[in-house]
Amino acid sequence: MAGNKYQVKEPPENMSILEASDFWDEHSLLDFPDTQELGLREGDIRIEREVYKGGSKQMRRQARKALKDALEDFEPTVTLDSKGYTPRLRDNLLPAVRVGDFEKDLRQGNGNELDNKFRAAHSSSALVVNCFAPFRRHIGDLSLLGHQEFESIQFERKCRTGLPGKLPNLDVLVESSDVVIGIESKLTEHLDEHRAKFSPAYRDNIHDDRRKQGWFREMLRLMKNCERYVWLDAAQLIKHAFGLAYTYPGCETTLLYLYWEPVGSEDCPIIAEHRQEVEDFAARIKGSTPSFRALSYSELWESWTATAPGWLSQHLKRLRARYEIKCPNS
Repeated sequence: MAGNKYQVKEPPENMSILEASDFWDEHSLLDFPDTQELGLREGDIRIEREVYKGGSKQMRRQARKALKDALEDFEPTVTLDSKGYTPRLRDNLLPAVRVGDFEKDLRQGNGNELDNKFRAAHSSSALVVNCFAPFRRHIGDLSLLGHQEFESIQFERKCRTGLPGKLPNLDVLVESSDVVIGIESKLTEHLDEHRAKFSPAYRDNIHDDRRKQGWFREMLRLMKNCERYVWLDAAQLIKHAFGLAYTYPGCETTLLYLYWEPVGSEDCPIIAEHRQEVEDFAARIKGSTPSFRALSYSELWESWTATAPGWLSQHLKRLRARYEIKCPNS
């Protein structure tokens, strides 16, 4: 926080979202005389963040329990353990999904998802596989962000960044002859706090066209203050964008941020703040390459409904039965 370094009388009025964001990047409540008169301290001002942190843990627990209950309702013959894990990998798959649709891709990833985490009812990897794996055999039926005629789909796709170190894994990557869409998927991860972390190599060793993009400028902003976003893992998205731009120069590339929300959670503060952070982030990198889009899973599934062939209509019903669920207090 800024303390009293830049004490001002009061915040400017009628600021745009970006202007307000920049203003509060440089100031804290302690910069204002009225706050000083109340005798508040930095620790007092941080209380609200700690309250949200406790609330996020509670919501994440509730979401995981709701997902566990939904899987037990969907597959009554499967017995989950107390933490929401199925006995076998295939027990967490929808009927239209075959292990051969995705196993090789996930074995090549960095997360070792199949060894344990994939069996969780709250597994983000299982959600993205359950959603997209059948398109391996029905690629001509995939429609995404207004694009069709895709030729391939991959899971846990590594994209080179031109920098040393571990390569980030995109959850899904789909390609056509002239369009590339990388997907980063979230199930309950965005119900937890995030702080942006970057190796100095991103700042020091990127000297190509990526340095001119909004993604790079936003990275520099986050390197100055890693807590600008609470729920959105902006650093992960920026690293994916660098990888897409480096691996597919000259192509029409898009990074799609795909996230789950409980049904009826629109008024939940954490959900509302996450959506606002996504909107703010999108505004800051607008016009950059790759482009950025964000959708909830429910919005994606709704976009498929009108033109879905028979197999996909049935698959959508099962996806919604498994994942379009309400948390107790959402």
